[in-house]
Amino acid sequence: GGGGGGGGAPAPKVVIPRNAHKSALHALVTSGAAPVWLDSRWDAAQQLVLDADVGASLPSLLERHGGEIAAVLLVSPTYHGVLSDVEAASRLCRAAGVPLIVDEAHGSHLGMAPGLPRPALSRGADLVIQSSHKTLGAMTQAAMLHISADCPLPHGVVPQALELVQSSSPSYLLLASLDAARWQYADADARRDTAAAIALAQQARCRLSQLPGVRVFAPLGGGAAGGGVETDPLRVVVRCDDAGSGFDLDEALIERHGVYCELPELRHLTFAFSLGTTQGDVDLLVEALRDVTADADAAPFAAAADDAASAPAASASEAAPAAPAPVWLPLPAAVADGRGLTPREAFFAPSELVDAREAVGRLSAELVCSYPPGIPVFFPGEPITAEALQHIRALRAAGADVCGCSDASLARLCVVVE
Repeated sequence: GGGGGGGGAPAPKVVIPRNAHKSALHALVTSGAAPVWLDSRWDAAQQLVLDADVGASLPSLLERHGGEIAAVLLVSPTYHGVLSDVEAASRLCRAAGVPLIVDEAHGSHLGMAPGLPRPALSRGADLVIQSSHKTLGAMTQAAMLHISADCPLPHGVVPQALELVQSSSPSYLLLASLDAARWQYADADARRDTAAAIALAQQARCRLSQLPGVRVFAPLGGGAAGGGVETDPLRVVVRCDDAGSGFDLDEALIERHGVYCELPELRHLTFAFSLGTTQGDVDLLVEALRDVTADADAAPFAAAADDAASAPAASASEAAPAAPAPVWLPLPAAVADGRGLTPREAFFAPSELVDAREAVGRLSAELVCSYPPGIPVFFPGEPITAEALQHIRALRAAGADVCGCSDASLARLCVVVE
């Protein structure tokens, strides 16, 4: 609830990681809530955002903001397949009387076969959102919202909220595809094929790690409690920036071999395995990546990579100066910036297009991100930093699709009128 601070009432706050999908930030605009940033752990060696730092960050946030917190949101698993400690977050949220929401968009398949991590609902989450079209067989746009029987929200609140954003004329094609996807995974053959896909993914990791210039993401196991991270075994993440940008390599994989990467990025390529993956798919992936990395021209990527690497780290203790974190790790929120605009207030405030250099230090009036993965680099109410501007320009120069910007060239940015 709340109206973004209108009428003298303070805006409700949502604890949220800075690497949340843009849809979560749009929800802040819709609801009027203000973000409270939850730190994420950062792997400096592999240049990847890991899990939400639940143990170190969440208790202090819940204590500091007390009754102002309306909800806590986790992204688990991430696009790279990294899971957060939902169980620990659930215990903290229940003690504080705050609902725990988990964006499990990339985890609809979790728990469907031996070897897969347990899903968030079984770990104590109150509300879980799954994009069933991502890892199940549902049609694009098809998704599910799961509500725990122990959810602390009053009865009827969630259905009423859905009425605000859902069509009164739903697509029965999408609904039928959700049922078909559920039935597919209820079959014993699907569980067998998924277990086989896990083995194929591990085989791919082993074979890809033998390729020159290819580094396979190999997280420390044991979960957050043991200092490691839990991951989805069906996601294979490789770093091969010595051979060029992930965007260039992705194009080469498609054009020369018909291999499609789930998520191309500046430094990484992420591949998604599923119950439909075959041995032939693994063989093709290995040979295709061997081919495109063997003769790629790395020179054009060097400048872009250097530009993107100049972004500040989340904290000095989490990343060495030589390997700083990307700009979507926790940054100062607008409410902590002294200007006190929530995303909703900034979205509806008078705005103007200014030269990008003049926009540095101003509050953004637009949500700008590369897509995929759809993690905002700027969003309404957040101060624009020189590092963030440099980062989004580096992404665009390297071939990323940048969306949400009023000026596609990024020569001008839309900012709140001072």
